[in-house]
Amino acid sequence: MRNISNRNTTKDWVRLAAKLGLLFTEPKTRAAIGDRVKDRVEDLTDAVADKYDDVSDTVASKYEDAVDRLEAAADALQGKIHWSSRATGFLLGVGVGAGLGILLAPASGSEIRESFRDKATEVKNKIRESVTRMPGTGTEG
Repeated sequence: MRNISNRNTTKDWVRLAAKLGLLFTEPKTRAAIGDRVKDRVEDLTDAVADKYDDVSDTVASKYEDAVDRLEAAADALQGKIHWSSRATGFLLGVGVGAGLGILLAPASGSEIRESFRDKATEVKNKIRESVTRMPGTGTEG
């Protein structure tokens, strides 16, 4: 039984090959099929090129971003970061911290201001003491 179905399948393929062979021997049909194949290949080529261009643009922009980040990281590790950006970040952090401290403080406003004044005076006195205790550099006349 199996052998009979294989023969039919083989006969079907042979018939199809013969029909296609006859079809391709006619010049008009061969030219029409050739034109259709060329058109399909061109469409496929254009679609692949468009996809590749979109992907390559995306990859290029991501590559440039990664290079910029790596250069910034290398500069940071080598200590080449500009002091102004560090100072700005520090001052911004101090401002945000002070603001949050005032908002979340468990004391009243007058108590907080008095505490700030006391701390500022304390810091000022410590700075004066450390400056007066510093040894001379030998450049004084």
